Amino acid sequence: DTKVGVIAVGYGDGYPRSAPNGTPVWVNGRTVPIAGRVSMDMLTVDLGPDATDKVSDEAILWGKELPVEEVANHIGTIAYELV
Repeated sequence: DTKVGVIAVGYGDGYPRSAPNGTPVWVNGRTVPIAGRVSMDMLTVDLGPDATDKVSDEAILWGKELPVEEVANHIGTIAYELV
């Protein structure tokens, strides 16, 4: 069993619909994988079975902690397409 987080960002906001399972997202000091498909207005992440994350905790799609190049490589694209 695991806990799943819902992030209110999807392909309607410009996040790539092609992002596969496992694409990293930064949540509370750690990377967690996308779980499932990116929807129009949300994506889900696997927080792990012992997660203590709460509603409204910050999720970073790419940035200082998670380089855009790492996310782009996982998606199979280049950083310029994401930014």
